[in-house]
Amino acid sequence: MADLVVTSIALDDAEKQLSAIVDEFKNMDKLWDDGAVWGHDTVKGAMNEFIDKWWVKREKLTTNLSDLQKKMQQAAEQWNGLEVDLAKSFDEQ
Repeated sequence: MADLVVTSIALDDAEKQLSAIVDEFKNMDKLWDDGAVWGHDTVKGAMNEFIDKWWVKREKLTTNLSDLQKKMQQAAEQWNGLEVDLAKSFDEQ
C-alpha cells in the first residue's frame, strides 16, 4: 500500500477548487434566465418545477460545500504553518 503524501500545493489547490465550486452554486440562478431557453410552455413548466425543488437542495449543498471549503482553507493554513515550523527546526539544529 502506498504512503499518503500531502503537500501544501495539493491542499491549496483543493481549497481553490472548492471555492470555485461554491461560487458556481451561488451564482447558478444567473444562468436560469427565467427559463426562456426551454421555449415550449410544457417543457418550461416541467423545468420550473424541477428548478424549484433543485434550489432547496442547492441551498443546502452550497452551505455544506462552503463549510467544507472553509475547513479546507484552515487545514491548508495549518499545514503550511507546520511545514514552515518544521523547516525552521531543522535549520536551528
